[in-house]
Amino acid sequence: MRLLRFIGFTLLEYLRSGRVAIEIIAVLVTYAIFLRRPMDAEYFFSVTGVFTPVLTLYTMASLIGLGDRPQGYLLLARGLGRAAYLLGLFAAACTIVAGSYGLLCLIVAALNRPFDLDLAGWVLGTMPLLLNIGLLAALMLMLSPLVLPTNWRLFVLGLIALAFSSNFIGGTVLEALPETVRALLRALQALLGGPLVPAFYGFQLAVTRDYSTPTAIANLLAQASLLVSLLGLAVYAFSRRDLIFSTQ
Repeated sequence: MRLLRFIGFTLLEYLRSGRVAIEIIAVLVTYAIFLRRPMDAEYFFSVTGVFTPVLTLYTMASLIGLGDRPQGYLLLARGLGRAAYLLGLFAAACTIVAGSYGLLCLIVAALNRPFDLDLAGWVLGTMPLLLNIGLLAALMLMLSPLVLPTNWRLFVLGLIALAFSSNFIGGTVLEALPETVRALLRALQALLGGPLVPAFYGFQLAVTRDYSTPTAIANLLAQASLLVSLLGLAVYAFSRRDLIFSTQ
């Protein structure tokens, strides 16, 4: 009950601060620019598959800013607990982004519904999309100053950059490296890129909505497992560090 009250309090604070106006404007602008034209389901989920992560970046950053304040000591001192504090911020962010996505879906359904999209297809496309929202929000929460110190944040960001290094290390640059270094780099890219696969396949699954293969269900489970792992790491790291807020 304390967690639910904290989520409600955080959402109310977010609404009263006026920050929610950005989400509303983003929904209206996305519809006006991208979703007013005649479209099919694949196009709709391609647009929303990009819109929701971008909105998650803003919303989660805003809520981390609300939570990373000395006033948070008051809530933690009253027995809320560090785990509930983090999970409350995470749940509030996901609720806002999911609500914005739901508002966009309602506008599209009322004004310009995709001709090949029924209710079942809408649900099938929405499931992996919502899981990707949770994954990005959990990753941002773990990488926030509230959870990890600077050195660890740089280390994790370095691992993520290394996983994507194949996009900017190639051609003559890669050929100039010794064979041993190239083999090690490819191994590290494969190892570090593995956890990113469920998120990218989740986007593809939202666009195609093809659940005819066992891989689709397995990917949903992989997304859910990765989400739980990221939240668990964030809670563990937060419970192990001193409560020193950035604005103090």
